[in-house]
Amino acid sequence: MSIKENVAVFVTKLPKVLLLCLIIYLISLNFKVANGEHCSEQTGSEISVELPLEAVKKYFPASTAIERIDDVRYDVKADQQVIGKLLVTTPIADDLIGYAGNVPLFLAVSNEEIILGLTLLDNSESPGFLRRIGKKNLLSAWNGKTLEEAAQLEVEAVSGATMSSDAIRGSVKRALAFHLKRAGGTLDLDWMKLLQHVLGGGVVLLALASMFLGGRMKRWRYVLQVSSVLILGFWSGYFVSLELLFNWLLNGIPWGARVLLPVIAVLALACPLFLGKAFYCAYLCPFGAAQELMGKIYKKKKFPKGVWKHVFKYTRVVYFAGILVLLLWGFPLDLASLEPFSAFLLTAATGWVIALAVVFLLLSIFFARPWCNYFCPTGAFLDLLRKEGKVEPENRKKVFGEFAALAIFLLILYFILR
Repeated sequence: MSIKENVAVFVTKLPKVLLLCLIIYLISLNFKVANGEHCSEQTGSEISVELPLEAVKKYFPASTAIERIDDVRYDVKADQQVIGKLLVTTPIADDLIGYAGNVPLFLAVSNEEIILGLTLLDNSESPGFLRRIGKKNLLSAWNGKTLEEAAQLEVEAVSGATMSSDAIRGSVKRALAFHLKRAGGTLDLDWMKLLQHVLGGGVVLLALASMFLGGRMKRWRYVLQVSSVLILGFWSGYFVSLELLFNWLLNGIPWGARVLLPVIAVLALACPLFLGKAFYCAYLCPFGAAQELMGKIYKKKKFPKGVWKHVFKYTRVVYFAGILVLLLWGFPLDLASLEPFSAFLLTAATGWVIALAVVFLLLSIFFARPWCNYFCPTGAFLDLLRKEGKVEPENRKKVFGEFAALAIFLLILYFILR
């Protein structure tokens, strides 16, 4: 397609793209309002970070106020008397990213310079990873240590949640370094992680080459699929999912040390929208590649026939629409459990997700990519961006009017549901 043709196709997509943006905005607004209620019983100097007083009272029951001293230290007071302090990792460690975002926290410290505990603040990290960390007692690793001892402490990452662990360890280390006026405060360069990023970038470039060069890259298809499963899936945990996109919608894209995952997400959205190509689903998705590899076991594939053909034609869109409606309603869905992608993170995934992944991998032996073709809500979302909205000139005004009416209906529905 020429640039002019691409622009024309993009214009035909505008009504549904704008409508989808409106729905997503209402959903994000709904959750931001629901989650935006914090304790504001704080006095003293200006508080630049919202610290829930109830969480502070867990360590200092008599506390009545919190006073900001510097970028990290906040004094906890009871009737104007300092009874302890908090070391807060935001904003100085906001560039240390877990899986879906940074993991801000505070350390509660007694007047004797002993760490009483660590509490996570509002964050966009995957709940599965945080549950794994909680079970392994990572958050209590610094308890009972003096600040000097904690600054020297090397805490091991939790297997299956290494990205979240690294973000927490790095944040604590940086806050302690700042407070104790030491240089550094960041994790040492990890050559294995650097290799992970380099190889992951190579997989993305191979996928882009396959998309643009088509048949000339056919012999590399197997290499691309295996690399996607092993490097992006099991090793890195880099996959685009509704949970990831929703967390980023609420909290912003975490451009930081793990820049490759946001790049993959941007390409996944931009290629279907501007080029009309299913880049991520067709070339890069680790679970899609795993299904295709399983499908090589049995060449003859079955396809829905008769009434089932018409049913499965719409199951993916209906599943995606149902999720949107529940989110618009403000229902707290566990999005990670609605897709099998987190099964690549074996020690962080729930049993349900692993079972879901296994079932669809077995089905893919007999059916062509069953999850992708009939259920995947992330794929349905990306497909909405890819497909052309061909409208005849004489019907264009009518279609725009219908979209406007639907948009107004959604606005009314949103305020009713609230």
